[in-house]
Amino acid sequence: MHQVGLSLVVPCYNEDKTIYRNIKAIDQYLRNHVSSFEIIAVNDGSEDNTLQELQRVAREIPLRIITNGMNFGKGRAVKNGVMASEKEMVMFMDADLAISIEELGPFLKMAGNGHDICIASRFVPGQRREQVVHWYRKAMEHIFRAMRVVIMGCRDIRDTQCGLKLFKRQAAMKIFPHLTIDRFAFDSEIIFLAKKRGYNITELPVAIHNLAQSHIRFIRDPLNMSIALLKIRLNDLTGKYNLE
Repeated sequence: MHQVGLSLVVPCYNEDKTIYRNIKAIDQYLRNHVSSFEIIAVNDGSEDNTLQELQRVAREIPLRIITNGMNFGKGRAVKNGVMASEKEMVMFMDADLAISIEELGPFLKMAGNGHDICIASRFVPGQRREQVVHWYRKAMEHIFRAMRVVIMGCRDIRDTQCGLKLFKRQAAMKIFPHLTIDRFAFDSEIIFLAKKRGYNITELPVAIHNLAQSHIRFIRDPLNMSIALLKIRLNDLTGKYNLE
């Protein structure tokens, strides 16, 4: 049992087929492994029955629900959840559990050993794929990684986009209020600001399940992510990241 308080943020968009089961699984794991926790589900303007499914699980377990009136993007959903959190450790993970909640232990251990931010990574030794990865997803991962290095110069962090990140509260509260990216590239903005602040970041290998359902759009999202990277660089150059 980890003697720590944990706020877990789960951004949700059109997850009605699995969100009830997945939130219950998260709750059961945390009850057995963390001394104090809260689960915050952020419904990001879902067009299906995600909200109703969240309300159903909230009748059975303690669950905080935040609802965005429209779909702003995963970045905005995560930011809203983190800013509403209350515990000493703050974490977010994907609603589809492509990275299982059972991966949490090493992240809490590393945070307890002095790391400010612990992130899951697909590009460090020990990472495991539980299913075959389609060629276009591999291509997107590597192209975006190369663009991030070229545009932002962030060479020492091998994977900014993996969907599980754990923060000490002080670090989260210094980073998330300054986020400007609402969609997928918000992870890169988090790492950029964390490094600008001088926080200690460690990458940990995880098992990744590539589920059939994905909200990634093959053409539009790489373009949007490229534009977002340029925006991050421009924000920095124009002084918008005044972290004081």
